[in-house]
Amino acid sequence: MRVLAVENLQFYYGTSLILDEITFSVSPGSICGLLGPNGSGKTTLLKCINGILKPAKGRIEVNNVSLEQLDRQEIAKNMSVVPQQTYTVFPFKVVDMVVMGRSPVLEMWQKPTLSDRADAVKLLTELSIGHLAERRFNEISGGERQMVLLARAIFQDTKIMLLDEPTSHLDLKNQVKIMDLVRSVAVDRGITTIMTLHDPNLALHYCDDVVLLKDGCIMDMGEKNQVLFDENLSTMYELKVNVEVTRQGKKVILPESWQEKNAYQERSLPYEKVQ
Repeated sequence: MRVLAVENLQFYYGTSLILDEITFSVSPGSICGLLGPNGSGKTTLLKCINGILKPAKGRIEVNNVSLEQLDRQEIAKNMSVVPQQTYTVFPFKVVDMVVMGRSPVLEMWQKPTLSDRADAVKLLTELSIGHLAERRFNEISGGERQMVLLARAIFQDTKIMLLDEPTSHLDLKNQVKIMDLVRSVAVDRGITTIMTLHDPNLALHYCDDVVLLKDGCIMDMGEKNQVLFDENLSTMYELKVNVEVTRQGKKVILPESWQEKNAYQERSLPYEKVQ
């Protein structure tokens, strides 16, 4: 079964071909990573999937229904989005930002209820950020804002969640915090998740499947361990890359130049390296 399918997608910015013959599908409840170098078309593809951009050619299906048949509200009922960053002109409180996730199910004349607000506070508490509920969104840290945007996407209560570089501009602690939360939410709530990533190690650790993009085309795709290997990554990044295994049996992806430098430093040590 396919919860989302992209078939023969082609997209231009002006006369520049950005995406060419993109075809892949995502299984229900899985996490799919869109991985590739800068300019490979990852964010553009995500915007096409969400209906923000209209492709020149191809078809996108959501639960076997063509995206072209869905209006903006219907798309929002099916897919939530976590952008890289969001800033607001108005001084919204965090709880109000989360309650906005309820908008797709409200009629034009309706407004969120006190029950919606209570549910939003409950969700923030479940995500361990309940203390932010009454803070102004633009006054909290980048990592906290990403957590709030993720909370809003969860509150939207869709079966598909799109994330554009969820760890962009975050330190290591917040990267791990966000990705752990994405993984637990996807698994516990059965949300099909598609996200763009720069770091192949994050894809290796958190994704089920991976689509490798290069120059607007799919270079390879499939289960992560079948796709994220030395030759593939070296070709995609145009950089010699090795997939190594740690003492704990975990795979890590490292540029070969880092390993050569470390080996040189170890040979240069005037004392025996402590094991």
